[in-house]
Amino acid sequence: MSTAPSLLIDLAGVARLAGVQRPVASMWRSRFASTPDPFPQAITVDGGRPRFEALQVADWLARTGHGNNPEARGDAAAAAAPADFSFSEASAVAELQALITLYAQTGDLDELTHSQIKEAAAAADPHDRLLRREIGAHVDRGGPWVTYATRLVDAAYSPSAALALVTRRHAASNRTTGSAGQLVADAMALVVDATLALARDDATVMLDARDAALSSTVASRLGDDVNIVLPVGAESRHVRRQLLVDDHWVADDEGAARRLVVVARVPSDRGEDVSAILRAVDEVSLSLRDTDAAVIIGPARALVGPLSPADERARADILRSGRVRGIARLSTGLVDSAVRESLALWILGEPTGEVAPAQRITAVADLTGVHLSPATRSDLISDLIAGMGSGRDLRAHQFRFAAFVRTTSLQARSGSLVASVTPRLAPSTVRAAALPALLDIEGEAVRSDITPIEIAPDPHDVPRAASVAELINAGHLRRVQGTRLDSDLLGSEGLAVVTASDLDEPASIGRSRVDQFTFATQHPAAQLTRPGDVIFRTSPTAAAWVDAEGSKVVAYPARVLRITAGDPGGLVAEIVAADIAGAPAGPGAWKRWVLRRVAPRTIAPIRQALADIATARRDLEARAARLTDYAALIVAGATSGAVTMIDSHHAADATDTQ
Repeated sequence: MSTAPSLLIDLAGVARLAGVQRPVASMWRSRFASTPDPFPQAITVDGGRPRFEALQVADWLARTGHGNNPEARGDAAAAAAPADFSFSEASAVAELQALITLYAQTGDLDELTHSQIKEAAAAADPHDRLLRREIGAHVDRGGPWVTYATRLVDAAYSPSAALALVTRRHAASNRTTGSAGQLVADAMALVVDATLALARDDATVMLDARDAALSSTVASRLGDDVNIVLPVGAESRHVRRQLLVDDHWVADDEGAARRLVVVARVPSDRGEDVSAILRAVDEVSLSLRDTDAAVIIGPARALVGPLSPADERARADILRSGRVRGIARLSTGLVDSAVRESLALWILGEPTGEVAPAQRITAVADLTGVHLSPATRSDLISDLIAGMGSGRDLRAHQFRFAAFVRTTSLQARSGSLVASVTPRLAPSTVRAAALPALLDIEGEAVRSDITPIEIAPDPHDVPRAASVAELINAGHLRRVQGTRLDSDLLGSEGLAVVTASDLDEPASIGRSRVDQFTFATQHPAAQLTRPGDVIFRTSPTAAAWVDAEGSKVVAYPARVLRITAGDPGGLVAEIVAADIAGAPAGPGAWKRWVLRRVAPRTIAPIRQALADIATARRDLEARAARLTDYAALIVAGATSGAVTMIDSHHAADATDTQ
């Protein structure tokens, strides 16, 4: 049985424990130094940093009521460490992780003797794959951190949370990990989404052998129906510890798995350069069978960026294998220890169907500056997976981010692999030179529904996009406040009212109304909308709708952007509404929204074309609704016995044969 070690805490730990900013903890030392109950004295100074006895600090916080954590005493172990323990030392961290993992298997280590702890480790890990040697080494040194491990689990509320806490503190003490540091939640979610999209048809998933947080996150989302394995021969002890604590069973090997999906994170170590990263990716590619696939995430500088001639040849060799089916450059800020590092995602696999190597294509996307929201992740993965399909799959899919490049051209490309990427369905990013041809192509495709707008390949200058604040200052735009309406005034007759929530479903506009006389009496200065007004909101998301008819009441917090009729400055209401959708939300954000503009002579024809398209869309939706109703009536008639369905096609065939 172990004795409780003295836990020491520095000022950064005090701030974590108290739930305050770091300067506040420093201020407590000086401000309360001469009071009857001063902040505890430092026990030692390590590298210029004062360290305090953690329980003394926790007692002081509880006694004085300072800070924002009423459970400071119980949480002290999570912010502190024994005097002889360092989170920057990998071997010490491994021993602590092993103790936490063994605690999860035994329920309590403090009640065991040292020999019993060794026996428990041998029983839990007979093949020494995750904790046996670390436990043995720790017990041989006298087991100084056994009680600390128990207290850490109590402070974190579970062994899994304790392991995650140790991993975070280890990473925080080793900021030089760079690109090999921990992925943020959005990046891990993207890898999970890609793995789930590929892990079909009874696939076995091979998890990354170095990134415990990523592997456990993937395993948690896969569920119990999917077998998970780790690479043969990989050490992966800390990954196995995390998976065991999180109740994920790992198969010994992939065995006779019909299909394998490999998840790989590069680089695995902070010292790996671009050449080492590409070698690791090449090893993954070479290990795949025809039916296998892989998800690889790593630094954009290696996977998509310009390279030295030698590294460029190495990357071209990987591309030449034909297995790289999807490439996406991601934004910065996805690695805790390298916030300026851009990442990239590769999807590997064989193309569906018999596709000649020269005809193979790769889906390529550039999401620089794009937040990885759930919708963004879903659309990106959908684009990349569609790129692995047949020609029919490609034609049936509406692409948001990806463009398609001949794989052979990627092999020969010098510089960035995502240079000049232009998603097919993002016209605002298409090169201007290609737009006339694309307009002609798409115009022919919709000719049966609408008369295409006439165009002339006539390059001309357009006003630059500008912020709402700039456009208001220039007199091209006005902001009109909404009216603070009493909900008791709303009814079913009178002027149509537009609320902020109506902007999610414009078809609902008009359901709420207010009596015109009452409104004029109570709000004599309020303005009704005019045709072409853009009604908008700033929260919870940015949204907008163009009022084509006018004479509506806008209920605050919804507001109006009104284009100046005599001096529109190239603004088109429908384009303004489109630019607001998906723009940053929140108070005051509307001033920074950037709106696109057109040449003045283009305003009238583009508004007419957009109005015609909106009318055609409504007609098509009405036709589709009528077909849906007709189908429902057919089913109702057949299932109720009210009518008999006549097979006119077979009757006609019988007549033809007589």
